[in-house]
This record gives sequence, C-alpha cells and structure tokens, in this order.
Amino acid sequence: MESENLINELPKFKYHPNPLKTGAFIEEDEPFVCDCCGKETLICYSAPFYSVESIDIFCPECIANGEAAKKFDGEFQDAYSTDEVSDEAKTEELIYRTPGYCGWQQEYWRAHCDDYCAYLGGVGTKELKEMNIFEEVLDDDMLDDTAKQWVRDGFVTDGGSIQGYLFQCLHCGKHLVWVDSD
Repeated sequence: MESENLINELPKFKYHPNPLKTGAFIEEDEPFVCDCCGKETLICYSAPFYSVESIDIFCPECIANGEAAKKFDGEFQDAYSTDEVSDEAKTEELIYRTPGYCGWQQEYWRAHCDDYCAYLGGVGTKELKEMNIFEEVLDDDMLDDTAKQWVRDGFVTDGGSIQGYLFQCLHCGKHLVWVDSD
C-alpha cells in the first residue's frame, strides 16, 4: 500500500493532526501485530505510553478508540503535564485517545481558549522566524522567562539540545511553544 493511502486511512486525532509527520507513528515495511487488538499494521505508534506493562506496538485505531489505554490501564500523556482546561472530556480525549510526542525530559501539552491545542511538531527559533510566529509565541504568559530568553537568543533548535515543540489553538489559531532541554 502506498504511503499516501496509509496516511488517508489514519484516524483523525483532534489534538495531534499529523502524527506521521511528527514521528508519533512510524511506517514500517513489514507488518507488525498490535499488542491491543492483535491485527497486523504497517503504521505503529512510536511515542510514549505510560503504563505498568511495557507495550511495544499499537495501531492507530486502538489509540483513537481508547482501547489501548483501557486494556493496558495507561496514558499517552501525563495528566499532570498539561495546561489546565475545565472540560474533563477534553482531558480524557488527550490522555487516553491522542498519540503523544517524544520530548527530552517530560512532554507537556499546551492549552488555549480552554481547550488543548493541536501539536504540530518540533521547532527552533529559526523555524519560528521563518513561519512569522516568533513574536507570537513570545507573547505567552505561561512560557517562563528562561524559555523566552532561549528562543530570543536562538538557542532553541529543532533536533538540538534545547528543543521547541509547537502547538496551535484550535479556536483562535494562536501558536504556543513548549521548550525542553536534554
């Protein structure tokens, strides 16, 4: 099956719209068997899953429908490593039915307009300037002064020791970052 067909068959994730691009899912040449449903898959989850059991393979469907989190009593995002939202259903969707992302220390999910943002991928200062959102991400009361200074000074590099993670509000379109270092 062609890559484009595989991408089109992926479930839609509200808070992680392109998990193949961000690396949350990887495409394999040979099928693997999902540890949750037992079906073969060419697209497997490759980001964190917090559970007592060590699980190797999840298919996108078992994440989207919540079966993976339910079966293995796990989470795809640490509930204490998110901005706050008032609607518990939104938190449940993020934690139990949304693919996470890989961070240096601890992944953190941003929120805006009382909802979680869409995770868009890794960025550095260079990319923020190229996207013309450099000043926008610095206008964020929740981003600490140290992280803002790292962004300003150009220390944040995509794939570097100080990594930025880009989010976008689903309601107003504002871009936010989370900055983490190794």
